[in-house]
Amino acid sequence: MGHLGLTPQAINKFGTYEVRAQSKMEADELLKDAKILAGSGVFAIVLEKIPASLAKRVTAAVKVPTIGIGAGPHCDGQVLVVYDMLGLTEEFKPRFVRRYTEMAEIMRAAFRNYIGDVKSERFPTGKESY
Repeated sequence: MGHLGLTPQAINKFGTYEVRAQSKMEADELLKDAKILAGSGVFAIVLEKIPASLAKRVTAAVKVPTIGIGAGPHCDGQVLVVYDMLGLTEEFKPRFVRRYTEMAEIMRAAFRNYIGDVKSERFPTGKESY
């Protein structure tokens, strides 16, 4: 699988988590790289945090599926990190993430309830013991 645009594993090269391929030169380079990847036998290409218009161009230019993460609606598929979509990482809220729930708060409430039940000796009960 190819991966173009923002590649967090190469953050030291770019020095930032900003949107990639905003300039014409970098966009042209990314499109060229996508064609090279597709021609070299990848089964798909992840397009991460690039302009939606560029993702649309790449998707039209290659025969392998494109998978977007912060690359707009024109890719063949979409991916979100589970921790982000479930609201487990509260401090990290990039624009492309849709939160489907706020699990961090739900989990904190569950932990508070558990701690309270243990301290007040409401847990475990006879039913929860052998």
